[in-house]
Amino acid sequence: MRTLTSRLLGNSPIAIVETRPLFRGAGVRQRGMGSLVRLDSGRVLLAFRLGTGPERRNDGVVMLTHSDTNGETWDEPRPLYAYPGWDCLMMGGLSRLPNDDVLILLGRLQIDLTLGGPEPARGWHVAAARSQDGGTTWTELGAEIRLFPYWTELYGTSNPLQIADGRLLWGCIGTTGRDAGWQAGVVVTGPGGDDFGEPVIIAAAPDREYGDLDLVRLDDGRLLAVIREFTVKDAVYAHSSDEGASWTAIRPTGFKAANIKLIRLRSGAILCAYRDEDPARPGVSCSLSNDGGESWQFIGQLYVAGPDQTDLPGTPCGYPDLVDLGDGQLLGLLHTYPDADGHIDLVQIRLVDRS
Repeated sequence: MRTLTSRLLGNSPIAIVETRPLFRGAGVRQRGMGSLVRLDSGRVLLAFRLGTGPERRNDGVVMLTHSDTNGETWDEPRPLYAYPGWDCLMMGGLSRLPNDDVLILLGRLQIDLTLGGPEPARGWHVAAARSQDGGTTWTELGAEIRLFPYWTELYGTSNPLQIADGRLLWGCIGTTGRDAGWQAGVVVTGPGGDDFGEPVIIAAAPDREYGDLDLVRLDDGRLLAVIREFTVKDAVYAHSSDEGASWTAIRPTGFKAANIKLIRLRSGAILCAYRDEDPARPGVSCSLSNDGGESWQFIGQLYVAGPDQTDLPGTPCGYPDLVDLGDGQLLGLLHTYPDADGHIDLVQIRLVDRS
């Protein structure tokens, strides 16, 4: 079993306490695209995609587990969603709603690696299921959620944010064609996560493709969005002062990123974890902003990809997620690039917020 290498800078406000792979067995498997939520009871829910390897196939299953010990131990994962002939995964992940309800945005794709591009899929579908008992039982899937003509995803691992009138604001991405015309924005629902409105687009351009985004509320009440750009790979950011109804023009962050995850540290600084798209430092990196996103400082890597790890089509590393456990403790997830056998590890990272 390979050892995950991390490398945070000495002035980083976060420190790594532990890293370990989760649920690894003897066979070649792909475990990744994990999502976390923490409930008022202290229970942490974890969902992730499980598929066979070494190639990405249309056999992914969404697995669910929980921990009542802040990630020290986990219940045996159980299958939550599968659809024969499709690759099942989360299209937004676990989302905590008011009153400790949990919504999970479940998706399925028909992967065709011969198509190339960032998302080589011929078909896609996203819908939601709900739990009101800490993830023990779930409703049937609701109606399809289609916010864009083609691809629709409620991306944003911090989803949703509650806005001033009690409604919920979600990050969303989608396309105007098959893997073309990528746009990133936000959409509002009622307090229960129902009745999706029309998206408000933050980033779209005829010569650029915008995707993965996350949202966070700043100390001054404004909202910050950080967004992936597929073409030149420079992540961009924007602010909203009216609860997401309108946004400033996008500006570059100064780093290259995909799979954006934002979390506010105890100091009020914003930590951004992301798959690093800079070819000089593959893996999962972190940048920090102390001025609400106006400037960013690289603070190191949660996962340093090694030279023996191959980037097979459809199997990039990343998808970091983080939850606050209280008392300066953070629990995180990411997944690795495939190893020489095609195995992808889902990795838990325990951190301390020293800010």
